[in-house]
Amino acid sequence: MDAVSGRKEQMPSGSAPDRTFFQPCAEDGKKILPEAFCPVCEEFLCFTCARVHRNQKITKSHALQDKSSMPSSFREESEDEKFKETCQRHGIEFIKYYCLNHEELLCGDCLAEKAHRSCNIERISQLAERYKEGEEYNNLKTGLVQTANDIGRLSPDIQAIMKSVDEECLTNINELRKFRTEINQYLDKWENELLAEIDQKKRTSNTLLNELKSKCTNMKSSIEKLKSELQEQDDNTNQLFIVGKRAIKELAGLQEALEDVSRRSEVPRYKFQWDQATEQLIASDNAIGTLEEGKSSSALGQHQRPQQTNQEQPQQETTQQHQKQIKALSQTAHFKGSADLSLTKFIRQPDISVKTLGETRNCYLTSVAHLTGDRLLLVDCANYSLKLVDTMNNKLVSQVKLPVLPWDLCLLPGDRAAVALPGVEKIQFVSTRGIITLQEVVKVDGYCHGIEFCENNLIVSFSSPGKFVLMDMKGNVKKSVDKDSNGKPLFMHPEYLTMTIESQTPVIYSSDWGINTITKLSISLEVLKNFKHPILSSPSGLASVGDNQLLVSGRDSNNILVLDTLTCEITQLLGKEEGIESPLSVAYCPQKKMMFVTCSRYGRPELENFVKVFKVT
Repeated sequence: MDAVSGRKEQMPSGSAPDRTFFQPCAEDGKKILPEAFCPVCEEFLCFTCARVHRNQKITKSHALQDKSSMPSSFREESEDEKFKETCQRHGIEFIKYYCLNHEELLCGDCLAEKAHRSCNIERISQLAERYKEGEEYNNLKTGLVQTANDIGRLSPDIQAIMKSVDEECLTNINELRKFRTEINQYLDKWENELLAEIDQKKRTSNTLLNELKSKCTNMKSSIEKLKSELQEQDDNTNQLFIVGKRAIKELAGLQEALEDVSRRSEVPRYKFQWDQATEQLIASDNAIGTLEEGKSSSALGQHQRPQQTNQEQPQQETTQQHQKQIKALSQTAHFKGSADLSLTKFIRQPDISVKTLGETRNCYLTSVAHLTGDRLLLVDCANYSLKLVDTMNNKLVSQVKLPVLPWDLCLLPGDRAAVALPGVEKIQFVSTRGIITLQEVVKVDGYCHGIEFCENNLIVSFSSPGKFVLMDMKGNVKKSVDKDSNGKPLFMHPEYLTMTIESQTPVIYSSDWGINTITKLSISLEVLKNFKHPILSSPSGLASVGDNQLLVSGRDSNNILVLDTLTCEITQLLGKEEGIESPLSVAYCPQKKMMFVTCSRYGRPELENFVKVFKVT
């Protein structure tokens, strides 16, 4: 757009400077001082024409400058002020302006945009006169020189790091292949041992079966011989009698031999089972190993401080850390300042499916625990499994098979858990770090159900008969209780346990569905209090939420309740209307204010195969 000259009143020589008047009116010979300036049309405007300029359809988008920001005069560009760079957004328009507010280079069309209507705009031709001698330009030149020098010094350092990266790569490859070789040797060793064992069992079975086959052949020959002897004496009754009596005794011996053969013919049968740890290794995303980030190398000579290894930590610090970990885990159920759940409302969220494609049975989720982060650890009794669920994506991320059906679980320090195995009277320890892996097993004396961790001990409930046992982590019994001072049984079917902190003292709560009771016990297994309520029937899973509140699953009453352990008041939070039927276990995450419930009713896969999720409103 061509520049338009301003109209100036010519003053006598030596008088005041030329005055700029409103340009359109000046065309008609009028001398009116301007009230605004249009940088698009490059014209000065009086008050009346400025208002018309703003309202006309063709010019209403032009951003007018008022007296405080408009130029004092306007003149046409000289040849040395010609602009050469066009606007990238508006094509053929040259860049002529600079927005002080946004620090942007603009063309005439840019000025018409809404973003710059109230901005402080300057012509580049006016700013450029003093730019070359200004501080910004001098700093720019100095910065370019300094950066070029830095780049020159940086190049050798980069080259050295490139060399170290190549060496590091070769080292990692060699370590990986060395480890792979060891894995192959390990697998070959165990394959050969298993093949030898398979062959040995085959030879043992074949030796026995060949012996039994030979005996069967001999017995068959003896039978044929007796039959022949009897047939030969068919006409001689006296001799037939004698032969028959002898044959009866031989037949009895043959029958005993036949029973022995039949009994011994039940040879052991074997089926190869994948090792669970190896199977999990194959299924893992990091099956062989991972690349762990270590100390970083910087081309500018700056290094990250290396992380302290476990070997570098003093033994005292390690012990203190372990004690803190145990204490923290012992208080996981106690959340200071948590909301009163009896006054809250819950909104149902999408259920989480936990049944896998390979499982033919519906799930029977007998226990659930919330791990750090967004993970749930579940016991699937029907499928002999422990399952790990990511609640962020509502997906099953890990699963491990157990040799027998599990029941309840509790969390331990160091990303571990303990699972009760009632059928074999054992406790299975597992790791929950990353994926679930099986660890050691501890033998117990009885049909264990509920399990809880407290002060580096395990408290376990048993049925048939009902009792509680305090034991160390190796299964050594420290104390047990089953009857009162009069010899009367205290418990019938204590099934679930949970631990909480009250007045800085850990206490245990247990549900006994046989007598519809919640029992409070001290760590020394002294019965402190019993809780009952008409709206609670067959209590099962428990979860402590702190502030003397306890979540209770009512299996036969079809509800989730909150028990105030101080006032003994019980309030229903969820019932059949919210989809709760035969709840088995419950867990609560105070950070996200979410509750997780497992239910089970035979023939109802929509209940059995899902974890129900509820969020505090």
